[in-house]
Formats: sequence, C-alpha cells, structure tokens
Amino acid sequence: MNQLKVVSFNGQLVTDSRDVAKMVGIRHSDLLEKIGGSKKVTRYITHLTNGKFRSSDFFIQHSYTDDKGEIRPCYLLTRKGCEMVANKMTGERGVLFTATYVTRFEEMEQIISQASISKNFVDFEKQLIGVKYTSEILRVDGPSKIRMLEEVHKQHGVPTNHLPKYVEEERKVALTHLLKQHGVKISAAKVNTRLIELGLLEIKERPSSNSSVKEFKSLTEQGLYYGSNAISPHNPKETQPLYYPSKFGELLSLLLGNAIEVS
Repeated sequence: MNQLKVVSFNGQLVTDSRDVAKMVGIRHSDLLEKIGGSKKVTRYITHLTNGKFRSSDFFIQHSYTDDKGEIRPCYLLTRKGCEMVANKMTGERGVLFTATYVTRFEEMEQIISQASISKNFVDFEKQLIGVKYTSEILRVDGPSKIRMLEEVHKQHGVPTNHLPKYVEEERKVALTHLLKQHGVKISAAKVNTRLIELGLLEIKERPSSNSSVKEFKSLTEQGLYYGSNAISPHNPKETQPLYYPSKFGELLSLLLGNAIEVS
C-alpha cells in the first residue's frame, strides 16, 4: 500500500495509474476505463470536459513499455486526479489510499522546495563571491560595495537588515568640478594623464556588449588616499573616480610640482 511513487512531469507532480490501480485493488484496465471511458461509457475525463475543466489538470495521457516490449496506455494522475479517484472509494482502501497519496505528494513538494532553496543558496554564494572580487578589482568605495551587496540580497530574497548602514564621512566630488572650483586652467583629461603618470590613477578595461573593449579609469591603492572609486552611474561594470575636497589642495600641490597651471 505504500509503494506509490510521485515524480515531477512537465512541471506537475504526478503518479502512475498502474501504481494507483495496485493500491486501490483493481485491474489497471478497469482504472483506465473509469478515467478515460469508452464510446459506450461516460467517465471522469468526459465529465470534466463537459464541465469545462482541463482534464490534464487531473489526468495526463501517457504510455509505458511492457515486459514484451509493447507500448501500453496509462495515465499520470495529478494530486487532483488522485483526489477524484479517492472520492469514489469507501472503506479501508479508500482511507489508506488517501493517506498515502497525500503523504507522498507532500514529501515530494518538500524535496522540490528544499532543492530550490539549496540552488538559490548556491547561486547567492556565487554572486557574493562575484561582488567580492569585483569590488576588489575595481577598488570601489564603501557605499558602492553596500549597494552591490543589497542588489544581490534583493535578487535572491535575502533580508538586508544585517548589512551596515554606511555613513560617509565626507562627500566626494568629480575631478572636473574640483578643477573648476580651484580655478585650474587645464582639462581634466590632461590632469588624468598626469595622475596616471604619478601612479594615482590607472586605465582598466571591460568587454562591451558588441564584443569590443571599453576603457574606464580607477584610482590605484595610492590614489585612494585622495578619493574613492564609485560605481559609474552609466555602467555598473565601471568605476568613476571621485575626490575628497578636503584633500584636493594637497593633490593639487603634488600636481603643481608637475607643471599644472592654476590661476
């Protein structure tokens, strides 16, 4: 009575009509007749169709190969199909069949749920590793790291209340704005060139959507003293160097020693 097998078939949990027939103590051919009927007898599927129900939500036509190698018909019963068969039964066999199919379907649902949770956990861990190495390679700042982590957590339905609420000690500003504020009469492009020569800035590459290579700038470990690398608002795979206003004068002094002109 406990040999009922429940499997996943095209996204539905089902059991074989042969197993059901054994459990309820009738011939398989008789069960097929009850489900599918014949031209002379109206059965479950006909009633369902007449009532505008999808019979495949209850019974799915299928086949198997017997011991002689011949293909024979059978049905795959969903949970609804099992319930319909059970409702037509009385006595001990009906009670035991109901208890068995309910238990088997619940066990399989739990297995699938656990497998889904396990897969989600593995995917979550993989993406966390990706965030770790990406943030290290790009040398992104604290707020950008937290935003990256929040995005991964939300994608996998993981609560974010354990993540720190980062409070920046000082705002960071784009180079062009600070050069203008300090009256430096030279382009940001030329300043970036000097920063690269000084080892404070470097050019990194990333693949683009059209298989070419895109370049972007990133502050080096030494350059992080003067600012930080924020995730670019134009592309999350790039960084945008930003600078601390309080340290920009010091940076300018370093640049002035390399012939940067100021007004």
